[in-house]
Amino acid sequence: MLKKFKEWTDLSKILHAMVILGFTLAILMSIFSCEDIRIGKTREEINRDLSRTMFEVDSILNHIQYQLDSTGVDGTYYLNMQRINNGHN
Repeated sequence: MLKKFKEWTDLSKILHAMVILGFTLAILMSIFSCEDIRIGKTREEINRDLSRTMFEVDSILNHIQYQLDSTGVDGTYYLNMQRINNGHN
């Protein structure tokens, strides 16, 4: 019994076992991460939420563009200030 315990306490064998176990876990995790598992929402719900969010972002961008167009700002002032802040002429 003591002889077998001393064999397993050899550091190189323990290290090799840990490396093999790590590789095995990494392979298993990569396989399971490729599975198409959804928890909580169906694909249709995800698509509906994504479409709603895309519409909101597009609306906000259109509103910003409308405000910029209506004030007569063409963006050169922003570019000039950016150049000044960066130290370029």
